[in-house]
Amino acid sequence: MADNGQLPDSALAPIAQGRLAKDNYCAASWNAMNVEARSLGLELVPTGSMSSYRTLAQQEQLYQNYLNGGALAAVPGTSNHGWGLAVDTPDSRYWDMIQRIGAKYGWQKAWSDAPSEPWHVKYRAGVWSGSDPGPSGSGLVEADVFGTASVVSASGAMHVFAEAADGSIYYCWQRAGETSWSGGAPGQSVASLSRFAPAP
Repeated sequence: MADNGQLPDSALAPIAQGRLAKDNYCAASWNAMNVEARSLGLELVPTGSMSSYRTLAQQEQLYQNYLNGGALAAVPGTSNHGWGLAVDTPDSRYWDMIQRIGAKYGWQKAWSDAPSEPWHVKYRAGVWSGSDPGPSGSGLVEADVFGTASVVSASGAMHVFAEAADGSIYYCWQRAGETSWSGGAPGQSVASLSRFAPAP
């Protein structure tokens, strides 16, 4: 197993403007949360290049800055950023959005390891699992499709359902005359099919 801040590229996956761990759906959960956040008008991004996964050298730099009177920083080799499990966000718009929608994805301030830093959130494994929609939220469902069905309603909206081999049902819909897709949950815009419900 790699050491903190020394994860190989193969252990990381992209998020919008950063990277997080692949393990335990960490990056996938952030990307899925970001799909919902975008539908509500906000793109969730880290504050800067050292605000999601952070290398050991970057943590050493921040810790030295802290020792010289700068912002609080974890001892190198102990930061959750070094495991790819934490994100620092720019301002209260981001903090509020994560508080509003993040719990079901495994992101919530109450689970943080830095209670004095409202911008810092840490992932809780075991809360969410699913396919990674990718950093742009446009990735396709990665599942073996068992069957599909589509229907056009009286209003002209197209509804598409797909059943994966594991019995999961995915759903999306598009209003007549529009080019964007929605689905999965009321008011939640998605760029591709999203998990809707278990098979009956």
